[in-house]
Amino acid sequence: MRLALFSRYPRSFNLPKGGVESVTVILARALARMADLDVHLITLEKGLTEEIIEQDDKVTIHRLAASSWPQILDIHTGPGRHRLLTKIRQLQPDIVHSHETFGLTLGNLDIPHIFTVHGFDHANIPAEGRPWAGIRSLLWKYVEDRGLAQQNTIISISPYVRGMIEQYASQAAIHDIDNPVDDRYFTITPADQTDQDKRVLILGWINERKNTLGAVRAMAHAISSGATGTLVVAGEAKLSTYKEQLLREIRTLGMENHVEFLGHINREQLKSELRRTSVLLLPSLQENAPMAISEAMAASIPVVTSNRCGMPYMVTDGESGFLIDPTNSVQIGSRLKELLLSPTLCRKMGACGREIALSRFHSDVVAAKTRAVYENMLQKENHATS
Repeated sequence: MRLALFSRYPRSFNLPKGGVESVTVILARALARMADLDVHLITLEKGLTEEIIEQDDKVTIHRLAASSWPQILDIHTGPGRHRLLTKIRQLQPDIVHSHETFGLTLGNLDIPHIFTVHGFDHANIPAEGRPWAGIRSLLWKYVEDRGLAQQNTIISISPYVRGMIEQYASQAAIHDIDNPVDDRYFTITPADQTDQDKRVLILGWINERKNTLGAVRAMAHAISSGATGTLVVAGEAKLSTYKEQLLREIRTLGMENHVEFLGHINREQLKSELRRTSVLLLPSLQENAPMAISEAMAASIPVVTSNRCGMPYMVTDGESGFLIDPTNSVQIGSRLKELLLSPTLCRKMGACGREIALSRFHSDVVAAKTRAVYENMLQKENHATS
């Protein structure tokens, strides 16, 4: 079976930017380990003038020149869409599997096509606090609604995502498959920590949607009420104004000695950091199925995360972590204090999370479920043409 995946794929395979790139690398490699799958990965990238073909283990990567058009136009009629379709037809795959926004307009492709929905720009944009958020969100909602209505087969990464898809993709077959986790995280054994060594990790962009400011306030409450430890921020700021606001708040709260900024870290650095982490904190205002949670669970780390969107479908409150109101820094701080003061509770919740991760997020499990969807699609295609 020849498979054409369309997604983002990092130039440095150890340094993906964002969840979609991480998922793509893990899934593509796991699928390519299957002896009878010929896996090709297509990307559209800025700064290229011609196609670059690379090999990552058994995955063949085709890097195409991206268009300068705005994406909302390019996915419909632009040069990027034309290059993508041309490459797909050159490869003559049995299945096309899209993980990126261009998949919205491939619903009528004459090759069996499956679209994994990783998120909704119309929901992310308002939560990021960017200019013209309201208008941009409405435009993307129109595009997403139309694109989903044209799909025949969809993979949903969360029941939360399924709920949003079902409103518009009433004709599509929807398959529930979690995102995979890098196998290396399952080998992590958290180190024993003293009170002074305890680290609360927050991963991802430093912005309003990730609620980094709320994390600082929560950590300040935990420390002022008797806990000890450091809030470790791994990520970069998209808006300098938000980072400046964050630094001011740290000074105001007297948290200079309790917050550490790592910047954007690679997979090996993350693995090392997770080994030292007591608690993962993700008080986001909007998330679908964040990789940070599944990675922490694989590494036997308890998770404190928001009680909204896709996060409650990943963390079982009181068992593998705690669900919190992301706008209530006192509540978040109290849960952090509870974990930081109880290594026994951390180990218990971490072990529970790892068992869940093995059954849902391991790359072999996810690849097998995905492969089954491909085979089902091909059987239907063969039946329809026979």
